[in-house]
Amino acid sequence: MLLATVLSLTFLPIVVPTASAGGPLTLPAGAHLRFDPDAPPVLVGVSGGYPVYRFEGPAGAPGVELRSRAAVVVTVADGFVPPEGAEWLGGPSWLVPAADPIATAALLAATPGFDHVFPDVLLPQGPSGAEDAGLSFDDPSYGGQWYLEALEMERLFALSTGGAETRVAVLDSGIDIDHADLAAAVLEPYDAWADDGDPRPEPGEYCSDSTTAICDEHGTAVSGIIAARANNAAGIVGMCSSCTLIPIKLLGESGGTPLSADVRAFEHAIAMDVAVINNSWGFTESIPVPETLAAVIHRAATEPRGGLGALVVFAAGNDDRVIDRGELQELDDVLCVSASDSYGYPTNYTNTGPAVDVAAPSATVTIAPGNEVTTTFGGTSAAAPVASGLAAWAAAQDPTLSAQELADLLVLTAVPSPYMPVDESGRNDTYGWGGISAVGVMDALYPADDPLPIEEEQPAACGCVSTRSPSPWWALGLLLLVRRRS
Repeated sequence: MLLATVLSLTFLPIVVPTASAGGPLTLPAGAHLRFDPDAPPVLVGVSGGYPVYRFEGPAGAPGVELRSRAAVVVTVADGFVPPEGAEWLGGPSWLVPAADPIATAALLAATPGFDHVFPDVLLPQGPSGAEDAGLSFDDPSYGGQWYLEALEMERLFALSTGGAETRVAVLDSGIDIDHADLAAAVLEPYDAWADDGDPRPEPGEYCSDSTTAICDEHGTAVSGIIAARANNAAGIVGMCSSCTLIPIKLLGESGGTPLSADVRAFEHAIAMDVAVINNSWGFTESIPVPETLAAVIHRAATEPRGGLGALVVFAAGNDDRVIDRGELQELDDVLCVSASDSYGYPTNYTNTGPAVDVAAPSATVTIAPGNEVTTTFGGTSAAAPVASGLAAWAAAQDPTLSAQELADLLVLTAVPSPYMPVDESGRNDTYGWGGISAVGVMDALYPADDPLPIEEEQPAACGCVSTRSPSPWWALGLLLLVRRRS
């Protein structure tokens, strides 16, 4: 019966929209969780109405037990025709219904034209935590944003607050797109879970004793750190307050997030041609990344903006443990951010290991749903958007910077912690290559031998964007030849 179900798949003569060309998509070497048709996962039980399969991890990575929905997530080759009834997730990614996802995945993996195949498993992911320089902002909570002061962001704001042409995607829980500090920044909102255009928080979600209250603050708080509008007499000032926000709801209060929802979220970010993708979430268990998720993250890092790619930022996580080989944060296409406190010390909860690239302040002051402000946000969830916001600011200064160059810019200008010993290469497993340096980024783009312009008085909501051109990218390499990202 199962074999008959699998073999009944037929193929339709339709055109497949893809974003890649010239052959099959090839992933960079890494410890991805791959589907091996010669050694398929083993059924070990049933949980919550879903079959549970044991997937063997790649070399050096642990195996994992995951529940699967009755479908398979695939990446198809350029011009290949998908199976009948397949649902397009975006780009070359499709969701194929399957009564037996393992048997169907095995068949598709052996079929030419399918670059990557993986059952639509439920992934255990969730949130990762929890007047200067002549400037004048009327945002009431700007003075409480200690992390902006610690980074000396007023020096960058005097030059620019970003630009609307620079797009930042936030993949997170519900995002209050009506918030006074976000509404003007929002473009093409999306809910990857419900596959619709409404990523707002759901009443009762994440509430302990209410079915009507809005308790989900996480996605709104993250979005505010990056893109909260300046000089609108509301809330706070975002790291890139003139940049455009692409809000994408990915997380919900449930027993797991479908792999297909993750793929949908990244496909939407790719389609929106973003420069930065912030991910203040991660798997709640140590598991390797399924290959179809790794594939779409790789495409996100290489395809948007005419091949410049988007910088994919992930929070390190708050479990006070070493990030294992093959986890999301360890992917080559990801910039992994740990958290420091208001004194610059590494926090006692942040995850560590070779995957960590840089540290950033955990921005406790940000916005909350319902036009509110919170002072109790935190975790690496609050650190990642600080790094993402700085990267977006840099991309607004020089739109020709690739995703890799944006990553290198943050890494090469990072300042090692005076509290943490470093190895021979200059990094520390908790702090990475150092704490991000906003002034270092600015100085790399605008060297001292080319003085910054004096900012002319601007209308309150203009964004204060300078017309001065940044230095060519090679200047950073000349300034910082001794440091390299591993």
